[in-house]
Amino acid sequence: MKENVSFNIDNLTKEKMLQHYASYQNEIKGDYIVFSASLNPSLTLIIYSSKKGYKAYFSGENALQEARLWDKEVNIKLPKEKEQFEWINLKSQIGSDEVGTGDFFGPVIVVAAFIKEEQIEYLRTLGVDDSKKLSDNKILEIVPSLLKCVTYSMLCLDNVTYNQQIQKGESMNSLKAILHNQALLNVTKKINRKDIPLFIDKFCEENLFFHYCRNQKELIKGATFKTKGESLFPSVAVASLIARYTFIKKMEELSSIYHMPFPKGASLKVDEFAASFIQKYSKEELYKVCKTNFVNYKKIVSQ
Repeated sequence: MKENVSFNIDNLTKEKMLQHYASYQNEIKGDYIVFSASLNPSLTLIIYSSKKGYKAYFSGENALQEARLWDKEVNIKLPKEKEQFEWINLKSQIGSDEVGTGDFFGPVIVVAAFIKEEQIEYLRTLGVDDSKKLSDNKILEIVPSLLKCVTYSMLCLDNVTYNQQIQKGESMNSLKAILHNQALLNVTKKINRKDIPLFIDKFCEENLFFHYCRNQKELIKGATFKTKGESLFPSVAVASLIARYTFIKKMEELSSIYHMPFPKGASLKVDEFAASFIQKYSKEELYKVCKTNFVNYKKIVSQ
């Protein structure tokens, strides 16, 4: 039976493990992996580095027995981090997600990300989860590490372009579909592989998605559409985090340019801020930073 056991180790233990398993060493892939070894066809060892030190991860048959050679107290248990995850596919994959679609201010951002199977455990140690469950500070802490180790495509639809497309007859969902399609194609081309499964955080029916993309030069193939995809697929979770990280940065840029702290969402607080923004700048300037098809806009500009 396959077992997964992970535990923290100090530098001395790490050095002893490197020496002990030297003859089983595999090629190291990824800056965060200190050591990788195949102890036998059904048991592997990976040693990771992190800000808190080192972690050993044994996976396969008799993983617990091997792990207890180094830590007699270690046991097979569901770590707190693992309880947050219900990912149903842990193979190499590409996933996409978007943010900004429920925010009156700021752009729409779509990200697609490629995740390798051997990176899954590292994602867990980082605390990767659905971006909606994490604070902005946590996202700002996690994502820089992700950007260094994953292949991704980030597409940012600014407010002026968004509003122009809406005036031409596009909708929020049609624009999202076009962006998802392009981001997934971008990543597939970057890794130069067509055999990797694609997962999309579902926001419309599959046939409608491809209807929206009917005029695009190239369409993705074989994608799986699932609601709450960030809870099912690590690639979607990573895409969600990178998208949210980018959105936070874009909102910080707006706040810096206009010397006003732009609020997220589309609440009454947003309406009050927009009114103050118009007084300080103008309705014309508001057009450049908001989404004009929101009810908020019609209500504000009519005053």
